[in-house]
Amino acid sequence: MIKRDLVIVGSGPAGLSAAKIALEAGIKVTIIERAHVLGGQLVKQTHKFFGSKSEYAKTRGIDIARILINELKDYSNLEILKDATVVGMYPDYVITIYMENQYLKYKARSIIIATGASEKFLAFENNDLPGIYGAGAVQTLMNQYGIIPAKEV
Repeated sequence: MIKRDLVIVGSGPAGLSAAKIALEAGIKVTIIERAHVLGGQLVKQTHKFFGSKSEYAKTRGIDIARILINELKDYSNLEILKDATVVGMYPDYVITIYMENQYLKYKARSIIIATGASEKFLAFENNDLPGIYGAGAVQTLMNQYGIIPAKEV
């Protein structure tokens, strides 16, 4: 069993920000991310954000993800598990993870669940037919995979 001070599930803006604060305090952190890249929903977003300068106003989501990830790169007390799925979480702060065709078992002193945003897709008749996409699916296809989902909208 692998022991860690803090395990963070999810590497979107909340997970990355929590990791930075913990790392600055000298805590040994493991980030578990089910995707092959860090950044959560930010990696799909090419639009510029609103708000205050301290909250990345006028910065594209994909750039915010890069900024947050780069802020973590020099910490030796950070472990990042990508393409890793949490398959169990138990009351004694044990987490089991499936990664690279094997199961790993972590015992944490603390756990942060930062699994983040998910799209709320509108329900309507035939919304499960081929060619019907939500905004999140279109962003994923275009911004992550370079695929144009349709000729007309």
